Amino acid sequence: MSRKSEERAALLSTLADERDRLEAEIETMIADMAGQPEAARKTGDWAADGSSTQRYLEITERLSDVEQEIVDLARAMAASADEAKPH
Repeated sequence: MSRKSEERAALLSTLADERDRLEAEIETMIADMAGQPEAARKTGDWAADGSSTQRYLEITERLSDVEQEIVDLARAMAASADEAKPH
């Protein structure tokens, strides 16, 4: 395995770990929100401009970015593998 391939594999692993952590955090936040009374979701941390809502939006945006990075990296790895194959 080339150095570049090793670096890409390590980055892919790091991104996958981050994705898993973000997904777990999102699940925890959703459970927290679901446990709040409806009135609290309208005026508290889970209101449209509440701190929990803002954090949730930040996390989901980062998750989207990480997932795109994984897709891009996987494509680059596949292209490199195809280029390395004898024709």
